[in-house]
Formats: sequence, C-alpha cells, structure tokens
Amino acid sequence: MATIDKLLITLILPASLCAQEPGTIVEFNESVRDFTSNGTGYSDVDLADYFRNQHSDVATWYQHVNTLANPWMEGRQPGTRGDDLATEYIEFHLEHAGLSPAFTDEEGNPSWKQPFSFQLGRQSPTLVSSNVLIDGSTMVHSEDYTVLANSGNGSITAPLTFVGYSIEDGEDGYDSFGEDDDLSGRIAVMLRYEPLDATGISRWADENFSGHSGITQKMQALLDRNAAGVIMVTPPKALDGRRGLETLRSSRGYRPRAEVPVIHLSSDQADTLLSSAHPKGLGLAELRKAADRDRMDTYDLPDDWTITIQTQLEDPGIKTRNVAGVIPGRGDLADEWLIIGGHYDHIGTGYVGSRQRNSNKYHNGADDNASGIASLLVVADRLSTASEKNDGDRRSVMVIGFGAEEAGLHGSKFFVDNPSMDLDKVSCMLNFDMMGRVSEKGVQVLGTGTAEEFDEMLPRHVAESPLVVHATPSGTGPSDHSTFYRKDIPVMFFFSGITDEYHTPEDYAWTVNPQGAVEIINLATGIAEEIIVRDDILTYRASDSSSPRRGTGSRVRLGIMPGYAAEIETGVMVDGVSKNTAAAKAGLKTGDIMVGWNDKDLKGPGELMQLLRESSPGDTIEVTVLRDGETSKLSVTLQGIDE
Repeated sequence: MATIDKLLITLILPASLCAQEPGTIVEFNESVRDFTSNGTGYSDVDLADYFRNQHSDVATWYQHVNTLANPWMEGRQPGTRGDDLATEYIEFHLEHAGLSPAFTDEEGNPSWKQPFSFQLGRQSPTLVSSNVLIDGSTMVHSEDYTVLANSGNGSITAPLTFVGYSIEDGEDGYDSFGEDDDLSGRIAVMLRYEPLDATGISRWADENFSGHSGITQKMQALLDRNAAGVIMVTPPKALDGRRGLETLRSSRGYRPRAEVPVIHLSSDQADTLLSSAHPKGLGLAELRKAADRDRMDTYDLPDDWTITIQTQLEDPGIKTRNVAGVIPGRGDLADEWLIIGGHYDHIGTGYVGSRQRNSNKYHNGADDNASGIASLLVVADRLSTASEKNDGDRRSVMVIGFGAEEAGLHGSKFFVDNPSMDLDKVSCMLNFDMMGRVSEKGVQVLGTGTAEEFDEMLPRHVAESPLVVHATPSGTGPSDHSTFYRKDIPVMFFFSGITDEYHTPEDYAWTVNPQGAVEIINLATGIAEEIIVRDDILTYRASDSSSPRRGTGSRVRLGIMPGYAAEIETGVMVDGVSKNTAAAKAGLKTGDIMVGWNDKDLKGPGELMQLLRESSPGDTIEVTVLRDGETSKLSVTLQGIDE
C-alpha cells in the first residue's frame, strides 16, 4: 500500500483528498456514488483489459474452467455431489446453447443423462433377497443353492428343461441343442464343464477342461434361446471340477449378465429335483451320462412340474453418467453424425491415479479436464449458432461429456456399447482432453492417420492457425477417443501436453492458458464444420503406431491398453496392443488375459503398473497368458518409454 504512486491516488480520490498519504484514514462525507474507481493500480495484471482485448470466447472458456475446477466440485469424483454438480453445469450450458437432450430415460422421456455404473477392481454384487421353492420345499441359501453374480433380478415359476452341458459346436459335432430349440417360459438346468468319460475326466482335454467349458458361451447359448431362468449344476464325479457351491464373490467374473434369475444348485438337490420331475425317475447321474455321450438334445420335463426362483441383487458399482446434447442435422446428411466429446470427471482427493501419495486435498483438475469440457461448451455454442445461420445439408452433432474416464474410460466404453445412434453412421469423433496448457511448443493432434481424408484436410486448417501442430497418426491412447477408434471410427484428439501439475492438487484454474486454448478451439471448430457439411462420410483407416503415453513413473513400456471392467476374476484383460511395442513383439493380442508375471500371479492392472515401475529397459519377463481357455507363456523384453 505504501508504494502506491500518488498519481494513482489522484485517479481514485476526490481532489480534496489527493494530499492524503497511503496507510491513513480520511473522512469522506460524499455520496457512495461519488466514490469512483477505474479498477486499476492494485495489480500488475489488468485482467479486464486482457479479456477485453481477446475474443469473447476467451473469457467464456476461462469462466467454465474456473467453475468446473472450483473445490466446490470436490474434484468431480464419480458418485459424489461434485459429480452431480458438474453434470448439472454441463447440462445447463448445453441447453443454453440450444442443444436438445441426447438420450431418453426409463419412461421414454428426453434426458441429458446416460446413467451407468462401474467398479474399482472386481467387486461382488450384494444379495438383497432370494428364494427357491421346489416341490413345496424352500431351499436353504448357501446349503442347497447360491445365487450367481451374473444373475438378473426377478421371480419366475416355470417348468424345467435339461440342457446337458449347454455346448454349441463341440468336438466331433457335439451339440447340446436341436435346430429349433426355444427355452421361452422354461428354466434351463445346465451341467457345468463339458462331457466326461467314465472316470470323470474330460473327453476333450488332456488336463482339466477345454475352452468349450467356459461359462460365458454356455450361459449365452441359454440366453440366446430365451431361457426364463438358469440352474447351474456341477456334474457328479467330475474329478477336475470345483467342489461346493459358487458364491457371489467366486462367480463375479461370470458373463454375460442375465436379466433372469441364475442360481447354482447343489448336486444332491439337483438329483432329487430331476428324479422327481422325470417321468421315468431318471436322476442327475443318468442324465449326465446321456449328455456325456451326446445322446440327447434339450429335454423338456413335464409342464405341470414347476419350481419357483426369486432373486434380487444390488450392483456394487459407483453410479455416474454421461451427459450429452444434440444439434440435429438437416437434409440428406441428417442421419449421419459427428461426435465431439471429453471427460468431465476427475479424481477427487486421489481415488485413482494421483501422483501425490497420501494426499487428502481436492485434485481440482483444471487442465485435466475442465479445459476440455470448457472447450466442448464453447464449440457446442459455435456449432449451434452455425446450424441456425446455414440452410444447407448438415450432419447431426452430439456433444458429450464422459463420466469415469480416469478410472478406465468407463463412460466412453459404455456409450459405444450402448449408443444412441448407429455407429456406422458416425463420420468422426473429436476428443478434447487436457487443452489448457498451450505453450510455444504448440498442440499435439492425435489420430491424424485414422481417416484417409485427414492427410489433405488437416494441413489446410493448420495453415490458418498460429499453432504448431504435432501430428500423431495413432488412434489409440489413454483417452476416450480410443474406444471409438476400436469401433472403426476415425478420431482426432486435441492435447496440449503433460505438465508437472498433472494429477496433483496443484492443477489449478489459474495455471491454464485461455488464449492458447481458444486457438485450439478455432482449429477444432474449423475441422468440425468441414466434417459436418462435406458430401461424404470420412473413410476409416487403421493407425495404431506411435501411441501416446501419459506419465506413470515407469522407465519401461509394455504397450498394452489394460481393461479395467469387472470382466475377469483375476489377471489383466488386454484391451488393445500398440504396434512395435514389447507386447506386440512378444505376441500379446487383444482379448488375452495376463495371469502371471514371472513366477507370481498377476491380480490386476494396479499390480501390473507397480511391476512395470520396478522394471528396467531390457528386462525379459515371462508372462503367462490365458487365451481361448488355454494358458501359454510368452517371453517379453521390455522397452524404454521412448523406444
């Protein structure tokens, strides 16, 4: 205060007070309207003048970032109040820009939200209630039966159909089903595993069981035939089989998730059930032998012999959502789409991915990814205005904020598995993630090799921009665009670079560069507008080399995209493999499950990341892989992160 120039005082105070020194109290008896200010002098930066001399979107963008990265949003962690607030904020501004809700709710009403849930690790659902009534007797849970984790909720009273091992296209023409089998209105009784010989050993495998024994394909075969419920039974005297009843925990990797009740019935109760219902009194052992020899298709037990199964489970997942709006297209292009997306979630106080150990501070995520959502909202407003002003044919545009990206791209994965449009009609997906820290180095644009037209299109738009663009052909990478690329959709990902503040509580709103971000927005808007009005849909081209990486603290790179969904009981699902990496050279493939690392079991992605941090370039690792029901060992020589 004492250093303020007397000229400044002259600007602020009436003439009668100009002689007063800073740090003193003076009497002022004038009207409050006479105490005027020009707002300068106490700051080295004139913010008002800065924003006044920029495009109006610079101030708008910065306001969005400040709001979304405010601690009031609690780090935008999925499942929290802050997650809800961020969703409401995005929804408000999409509606304000003139967009329409992109989804419908359970009642068929328009909705901005697409709800979903996800799991951290592999958690089991909770059993709320269940009941199994057989021939007037109530079965005892955990003694006579258990509910399996892939069960749906509901109550069914229906007759039974014995379906043997529920195997389609087994060895030597084996098939559990007839050509026109329909299980509608019937409860399927399914044997676990696969045909056994007289000693109880698999007829199709030298050790344990073959890939035909997998739960997923057996269950799917029943659901495809409209089973009203499923009873799984362990065949008696199966030497390599598991003993006892499966639990919700042990069956949490079972797929697919059914919409009908699914239980595991004890062999003793199954024998009583079948022998009571069968017209000739044949029990479990006799029916198993017939199924072993492929001497029966599905066998309907009498319609007047019914049982009741009731199940109710509660999912363990964290509930969140995607939020999206639509700018409808016009004319011949209206049923084709451009999708522009970015994730709105962040990591709260560090529930996943914090680079600051044991922190209890909010990670506000200004650059990651309030910057991307701010860009999304600005572009939504621009494209909505352009649609109102232009009368020609235009593709429809979806603007979508994805939830739960930080925990494993859950929101974008849910969307592409449950799209609100035909994905074959999507010309391109533009992804905005971490666009807030533009420097003299410029911006990285990824996915430039995923459409044939990008080779000619991108240079034209970059020529109109002051930015230096670092083009990366790959369509893979640790952000939401990669889920669209895996659906053979061209993608383009705008990214201003990793910073020291990435995934720390220091990713504050005041660290971003509003002017630089709007230059990226200008580039992206021009590309988007051309995609919207061009005559032809973009031509997809595979390009997954030179995949980008984010800092993990590791000196080595394996080259896989791990799957984080609860699809497997243990191990790491390989969601993708980048070309010319250690994983690709060793023969790892998408769909593999990594279950071992040298001589230890591999439990999940978190343990894999720790093992990579402990490794050095050139280390050779023996990785145990489960592929198509069989295990094998692959020798992997780890590469440095820049190789």
